[in-house]
Amino acid sequence: MLDIYLAPGRAFARLKEKPTWLVPLIIVLLLNMLFAVMASQYVDWEKQKKAALDQMRERNVPQEQVDRAIEGMDKFYTSPVMRYGVPAVSTLVVSLIALLFLAVVYNVSLPLFGGTSDFKRMWSIVCNASLVAVPATLVRGILVLLKRSSEVTTGLAVAAPGLEQGFLKALLTQLDIFDFWKFLLIALGLKVVFGVKDSKAYTLAFAVWVVVILALSLLGMRAGVR
Repeated sequence: MLDIYLAPGRAFARLKEKPTWLVPLIIVLLLNMLFAVMASQYVDWEKQKKAALDQMRERNVPQEQVDRAIEGMDKFYTSPVMRYGVPAVSTLVVSLIALLFLAVVYNVSLPLFGGTSDFKRMWSIVCNASLVAVPATLVRGILVLLKRSSEVTTGLAVAAPGLEQGFLKALLTQLDIFDFWKFLLIALGLKVVFGVKDSKAYTLAFAVWVVVILALSLLGMRAGVR
Protein backbone atom coordinates (compact mmCIF):
# COMPACT_ATOMS: atom_id res chain seq x y z
CA MET A 1 0.00 0.00 0.00
CA LEU A 2 2.98 2.31 0.32
CA ASP A 3 2.90 2.66 -3.46
CA ILE A 4 -0.18 4.86 -3.18
CA TYR A 5 2.16 7.46 -1.63
CA LEU A 6 5.47 6.66 -3.32
CA ALA A 7 4.44 5.33 -6.74
CA PRO A 8 0.69 5.94 -7.20
CA GLY A 9 0.81 5.22 -10.93
CA ARG A 10 2.10 1.72 -10.21
CA ALA A 11 -0.50 1.23 -7.46
CA PHE A 12 -3.36 2.15 -9.79
CA ALA A 13 -1.95 -0.05 -12.55
CA ARG A 14 -2.33 -3.00 -10.18
CA LEU A 15 -5.87 -1.93 -9.34
CA LYS A 16 -6.71 -1.96 -13.03
CA GLU A 17 -5.87 -5.66 -13.15
CA LYS A 18 -7.10 -6.59 -9.68
CA PRO A 19 -9.33 -4.06 -7.87
CA THR A 20 -8.75 -4.31 -4.11
CA TRP A 21 -10.48 -2.11 -1.56
CA LEU A 22 -11.27 -3.92 1.71
CA VAL A 23 -8.03 -3.29 3.62
CA PRO A 24 -7.77 0.39 2.56
CA LEU A 25 -11.44 0.90 3.49
CA ILE A 26 -10.94 -0.60 6.95
CA ILE A 27 -7.82 1.51 7.55
CA VAL A 28 -9.55 4.73 6.47
CA LEU A 29 -12.66 4.09 8.58
CA LEU A 30 -10.66 3.11 11.67
CA LEU A 31 -8.39 6.15 11.41
CA ASN A 32 -11.35 8.51 10.97
CA MET A 33 -13.04 6.98 14.01
CA LEU A 34 -9.82 7.13 16.05
CA PHE A 35 -9.34 10.80 15.27
CA ALA A 36 -12.99 11.58 16.12
CA VAL A 37 -12.67 9.87 19.50
CA MET A 38 -9.35 11.58 20.26
CA ALA A 39 -10.61 15.01 19.23
CA SER A 40 -13.75 14.56 21.37
CA GLN A 41 -11.52 14.58 24.45
CA TYR A 42 -10.56 18.16 23.68
CA VAL A 43 -14.00 19.57 22.86
CA ASP A 44 -14.97 22.58 24.98
CA TRP A 45 -18.26 21.08 26.17
CA GLU A 46 -19.21 24.14 28.23
CA LYS A 47 -18.78 26.33 25.18
CA GLN A 48 -20.93 23.93 23.15
CA LYS A 49 -23.56 23.92 25.88
CA LYS A 50 -23.63 27.72 26.09
CA ALA A 51 -23.97 28.05 22.32
CA ALA A 52 -26.87 25.57 22.27
CA LEU A 53 -28.64 27.38 25.10
CA ASP A 54 -28.15 30.77 23.41
CA GLN A 55 -29.73 29.41 20.23
CA MET A 56 -32.72 28.04 22.14
CA ARG A 57 -33.25 31.34 23.93
CA GLU A 58 -33.04 33.24 20.64
CA ARG A 59 -35.82 31.01 19.32
CA ASN A 60 -37.86 31.61 22.51
CA VAL A 61 -37.90 27.92 23.38
CA PRO A 62 -40.05 27.30 26.50
CA GLN A 63 -38.03 27.02 29.71
CA GLU A 64 -39.31 23.48 30.29
CA GLN A 65 -37.73 22.35 27.02
CA VAL A 66 -34.54 24.26 27.85
CA ASP A 67 -34.31 22.46 31.20
CA ARG A 68 -34.76 19.09 29.51
CA ALA A 69 -32.10 19.98 26.96
CA ILE A 70 -29.68 20.97 29.74
CA GLU A 71 -30.32 17.68 31.52
CA GLY A 72 -29.75 15.74 28.30
CA MET A 73 -26.51 17.58 27.53
CA ASP A 74 -25.20 17.03 31.07
CA LYS A 75 -25.88 13.29 30.75
CA PHE A 76 -24.13 13.24 27.38
CA TYR A 77 -21.05 15.10 28.61
CA THR A 78 -20.64 12.89 31.68
CA SER A 79 -21.16 9.57 29.92
CA PRO A 80 -17.96 8.10 28.39
CA VAL A 81 -20.07 5.82 26.20
CA MET A 82 -21.94 8.78 24.74
CA ARG A 83 -18.93 11.11 24.50
CA TYR A 84 -16.75 8.60 22.70
CA GLY A 85 -19.23 6.13 21.24
CA VAL A 86 -21.38 8.68 19.45
CA PRO A 87 -18.44 10.40 17.67
CA ALA A 88 -17.01 7.01 16.66
CA VAL A 89 -20.26 5.61 15.29
CA SER A 90 -21.36 8.83 13.60
CA THR A 91 -17.92 9.20 11.99
CA LEU A 92 -18.09 5.61 10.75
CA VAL A 93 -21.47 6.21 9.12
CA VAL A 94 -20.60 9.60 7.63
CA SER A 95 -17.24 8.38 6.29
CA LEU A 96 -18.79 5.35 4.64
CA ILE A 97 -21.58 7.42 3.08
CA ALA A 98 -19.05 9.99 1.82
CA LEU A 99 -16.91 7.32 0.16
CA LEU A 100 -19.93 5.67 -1.43
CA PHE A 101 -21.16 9.05 -2.64
CA LEU A 102 -17.86 9.80 -4.37
CA ALA A 103 -17.67 6.37 -5.98
CA VAL A 104 -21.26 6.55 -7.27
CA VAL A 105 -20.91 10.11 -8.61
CA TYR A 106 -17.64 9.33 -10.39
CA ASN A 107 -18.96 6.05 -11.78
CA VAL A 108 -22.12 7.68 -13.13
CA SER A 109 -20.18 10.60 -14.60
CA LEU A 110 -17.40 8.52 -16.13
CA PRO A 111 -19.09 7.84 -19.53
CA LEU A 112 -19.42 11.60 -20.06
CA PHE A 113 -15.62 11.87 -19.89
CA GLY A 114 -14.73 9.00 -22.19
CA GLY A 115 -14.62 6.12 -19.73
CA THR A 116 -16.71 3.01 -19.17
CA SER A 117 -18.51 2.59 -15.84
CA ASP A 118 -17.21 -0.13 -13.54
CA PHE A 119 -18.24 0.40 -9.94
CA LYS A 120 -15.82 -2.12 -8.42
CA ARG A 121 -12.81 -0.45 -9.99
CA MET A 122 -14.13 3.01 -9.14
CA TRP A 123 -14.73 1.94 -5.55
CA SER A 124 -11.16 0.63 -5.35
CA ILE A 125 -9.81 3.96 -6.66
CA VAL A 126 -11.75 5.98 -4.08
CA CYS A 127 -10.83 3.68 -1.17
CA ASN A 128 -7.14 3.59 -2.06
CA ALA A 129 -6.92 7.34 -2.73
CA SER A 130 -8.54 7.88 0.67
CA LEU A 131 -5.47 6.30 2.31
CA VAL A 132 -4.31 9.90 2.44
CA ALA A 133 -6.14 9.62 5.77
CA VAL A 134 -3.00 8.04 7.23
CA PRO A 135 -0.72 11.11 7.05
CA ALA A 136 -3.74 13.41 7.51
CA THR A 137 -4.71 11.76 10.81
CA LEU A 138 -1.10 11.87 12.00
CA VAL A 139 -0.76 15.61 11.31
CA ARG A 140 -4.19 16.54 12.64
CA GLY A 141 -3.71 14.37 15.70
CA ILE A 142 -0.44 16.14 16.52
CA LEU A 143 -2.16 19.51 16.09
CA VAL A 144 -4.95 18.48 18.47
CA LEU A 145 -2.44 17.38 21.09
CA LEU A 146 -0.33 20.52 20.72
CA LYS A 147 -3.30 22.91 20.82
CA ARG A 148 -5.27 20.75 23.26
CA SER A 149 -8.30 21.60 21.19
CA SER A 150 -10.50 19.75 18.73
CA GLU A 151 -10.73 22.88 16.58
CA VAL A 152 -7.79 22.28 14.25
CA THR A 153 -7.52 22.53 10.49
CA THR A 154 -5.12 21.63 7.72
CA GLY A 155 -7.06 23.83 5.32
CA LEU A 156 -6.32 27.34 4.12
CA ALA A 157 -8.25 28.74 7.10
CA VAL A 158 -5.06 28.25 9.11
CA ALA A 159 -3.69 31.33 7.30
CA ALA A 160 -6.59 33.46 8.56
CA PRO A 161 -7.00 32.60 12.25
CA GLY A 162 -8.92 35.79 13.03
CA LEU A 163 -11.53 35.29 10.32
CA GLU A 164 -15.09 35.34 11.63
CA GLN A 165 -17.43 32.42 11.12
CA GLY A 166 -19.12 32.56 7.74
CA PHE A 167 -18.97 31.30 4.17
CA LEU A 168 -15.37 32.42 3.55
CA LYS A 169 -14.04 30.75 6.68
CA ALA A 170 -16.00 27.58 5.94
CA LEU A 171 -14.68 27.61 2.36
CA LEU A 172 -11.06 28.07 3.42
CA THR A 173 -11.46 25.26 5.95
CA GLN A 174 -12.72 22.92 3.22
CA LEU A 175 -9.77 23.79 0.97
CA ASP A 176 -7.64 21.20 2.70
CA ILE A 177 -4.18 20.12 1.54
CA PHE A 178 -4.90 16.46 2.23
CA ASP A 179 -8.20 16.58 0.35
CA PHE A 180 -6.35 18.14 -2.59
CA TRP A 181 -3.89 15.24 -2.45
CA LYS A 182 -6.75 12.71 -2.36
CA PHE A 183 -8.54 14.14 -5.37
CA LEU A 184 -5.24 14.39 -7.23
CA LEU A 185 -4.85 10.65 -6.65
CA ILE A 186 -8.42 10.04 -7.83
CA ALA A 187 -7.64 11.92 -11.04
CA LEU A 188 -4.57 9.74 -11.57
CA GLY A 189 -6.68 6.66 -10.88
CA LEU A 190 -9.23 7.71 -13.51
CA LYS A 191 -6.41 8.13 -15.98
CA VAL A 192 -4.59 4.85 -15.27
CA VAL A 193 -7.50 2.52 -14.51
CA PHE A 194 -10.07 3.83 -16.98
CA GLY A 195 -7.85 5.41 -19.60
CA VAL A 196 -9.45 8.84 -19.26
CA LYS A 197 -7.35 11.58 -20.88
CA ASP A 198 -5.34 13.84 -18.57
CA SER A 199 -7.46 16.98 -18.93
CA LYS A 200 -10.73 15.09 -18.59
CA ALA A 201 -9.51 13.05 -15.62
CA TYR A 202 -8.46 16.14 -13.66
CA THR A 203 -11.58 18.05 -14.71
CA LEU A 204 -13.86 15.28 -13.46
CA ALA A 205 -11.93 14.67 -10.25
CA PHE A 206 -11.74 18.30 -9.20
CA ALA A 207 -15.20 19.30 -10.46
CA VAL A 208 -16.67 16.91 -7.91
CA TRP A 209 -14.36 18.31 -5.21
CA VAL A 210 -15.47 21.87 -6.00
CA VAL A 211 -19.13 20.91 -5.73
CA VAL A 212 -18.47 19.11 -2.44
CA ILE A 213 -16.55 21.97 -0.83
CA LEU A 214 -19.13 24.55 -1.92
CA ALA A 215 -21.95 22.46 -0.46
CA LEU A 216 -20.06 21.85 2.80
CA SER A 217 -19.07 25.53 3.01
CA LEU A 218 -22.71 26.60 2.70
CA LEU A 219 -23.69 24.12 5.39
CA GLY A 220 -20.83 25.31 7.58
CA MET A 221 -21.86 28.93 7.11
CA ARG A 222 -25.45 28.15 8.08
CA ALA A 223 -24.30 26.22 11.14
CA GLY A 224 -22.16 29.15 12.21
CA VAL A 225 -24.99 31.70 12.11
CA ARG A 226 -27.63 29.67 13.91
